[in-house]
Amino acid sequence: MKKIYLAIPYSGMEESSFKQATQATAMIINEHGHNVFSPITHSHPLTKYGVKGTWDYWQKIDYQFIDWCDEVMVLIPKEGFIKIKESVGVNSEIRYAESNKKPVSFVTLESGVLVDANLTAAENLSYSEITGDLIELAK
Repeated sequence: MKKIYLAIPYSGMEESSFKQATQATAMIINEHGHNVFSPITHSHPLTKYGVKGTWDYWQKIDYQFIDWCDEVMVLIPKEGFIKIKESVGVNSEIRYAESNKKPVSFVTLESGVLVDANLTAAENLSYSEITGDLIELAK
């Protein structure tokens, strides 16, 4: 059983991120039997009880879960790959994972199915190459 950290952009698309992350988390658990920590799925409901929803607040917590995981999956939201490029939190999570030798993969939900986006930071590509040179592939 792999331990997966599932990242997705949050700011500016909070409810959509929650729905997409929760659907992907359930699919990874049900279809692959992996243990998943999704900071959005697990933390978004807490914002309704006064817990901050900012990256400054969650950064240290999220890094502890990245330390725990075997792999980081980045969910490309339906709003597009540009949201990943703009996300301070996701960019930081990817850099932290790579600096700690954690594999990073990119997935997307297509017609309710989780699909490998064929963009893997750990396979001969740095994150800057993915967001720069390969951004057109993810559209």
